Amino acid sequence: MNGFTIKGKQGFIRVELKEVYGFPEETSQFGGYDAKGIVEIKSGNFYVLGEMWFTTGEVYEFYKQLDKCYRELKGTAIFWNYEVSLKLEIIPNNLGQVVLQGYFKENSDMENELQFQMESDQSFLSSSLDDLGKFVKHYGDSKGVKI
Repeated sequence: MNGFTIKGKQGFIRVELKEVYGFPEETSQFGGYDAKGIVEIKSGNFYVLGEMWFTTGEVYEFYKQLDKCYRELKGTAIFWNYEVSLKLEIIPNNLGQVVLQGYFKENSDMENELQFQMESDQSFLSSSLDDLGKFVKHYGDSKGVKI
């Protein structure tokens, strides 16, 4: 599994893995394995495609939070990579509606960023959870996989 997509009514957010470092022997200090990837965001008429660094442990933590939000229809699931270039918040309400919001900064030391917000609903999240579940099954939790 090489990534996940979160769909909204006016667009999507896709995180795609390009390279994983140290898998399966050497884990990152931030949890899981260091990874280089691509983030693609379409929000209304706005579009961005950029490179980012993250860890598979961050994806695991996001998966746990999103699964809980999906089941309980409350709380917030946050994906925030250690470079702070991507922040994605998923906020459901008890009616099955979901707000996707956040920002992407391709270069953390520059002020150029895309802030986004999209509407979604619970039905869009089931395929996202499937993607994330496959990713986590392959790369493990914050401690990686046991050989």
